[in-house]
Amino acid sequence: MTNGYPLQGINLSDTRELDSLVEHRRVFTLNHCELNIFETYRQCSDVVLSYDGLVITSMLRGRKVMHLSKNPGFDFLPGETVILPEGISMKVDFPEADERHPVQCATIALNWPVVTSMLDFLNETYPRQDGSAEWKLNFNQYHFYNNRELANVMNKLISISMEDDLAKDALADLTLKSLLIRVIQTQNMALAEDGLPTNNRFATVVEYIREHLTEKIGIDTLCRKACMSKSGFFRSFKEAFGLSPMEFVIRERINLAKRLLMNPAATVSDVCYQAGFNNLHYFSRLFKMLEGVTPTAYRQHTTGSGLA
Repeated sequence: MTNGYPLQGINLSDTRELDSLVEHRRVFTLNHCELNIFETYRQCSDVVLSYDGLVITSMLRGRKVMHLSKNPGFDFLPGETVILPEGISMKVDFPEADERHPVQCATIALNWPVVTSMLDFLNETYPRQDGSAEWKLNFNQYHFYNNRELANVMNKLISISMEDDLAKDALADLTLKSLLIRVIQTQNMALAEDGLPTNNRFATVVEYIREHLTEKIGIDTLCRKACMSKSGFFRSFKEAFGLSPMEFVIRERINLAKRLLMNPAATVSDVCYQAGFNNLHYFSRLFKMLEGVTPTAYRQHTTGSGLA
């Protein structure tokens, strides 16, 4: 079980065709981006990787330990994505890789002028409604969990890159803009998890939601916290986070439920109501839709307890 949405599975290479057991590479080239599928079949460490342009890489199976610059190493697992700007190299360890447990990741590389052009297009054609920020990538928030929306657009771009459709370059160009938007929104969600800066328009809104998760949260109250009209608030909030305000509330309640489920003494019914839901069936259905497993299965995996 992961904390993010895993991407769809991609078949491993035929082992008879491997040119290396470390970061064997399959390449799918498009006009404005390149998809690389990397596979490693043996333990190794300090593998140096670097790219030109923007890199968006997501794990498909196994575990890597990533070292970026002088930052501490971190585990990189399925359901997670890392972005890197041009000129940044990384060292990678593969502590568990072998022929029975290969490590596989999908990496999308874009030339920086292409990224700049796409972000300029988004800012000129679809400017952010709140007027306080541009569409831009945050390289301080370079490692984050996939949400369902980001995973869907990554899967779509991977599928387009690997097919034989004559129109795939046009389809990929359209999808790349969607990918950049979803990456920015996912970064904003990750930033919200850590705590938005006080000058962020939605900082007081997110703080209020978290302080009142177990209560009824009205949209009018959130609009007042943001000092915005209802229509402007809905548009701006969804642009920033990729979720409507109520969808954000539900995600926060599910995150609270996941923490509560770590307590083996609390029943799933207890957790449902303590997390702000008032219907056990609705809670269980939402939990499975967002997490891929039922609350009981989540608890069994994380605590070994099966209390209902």
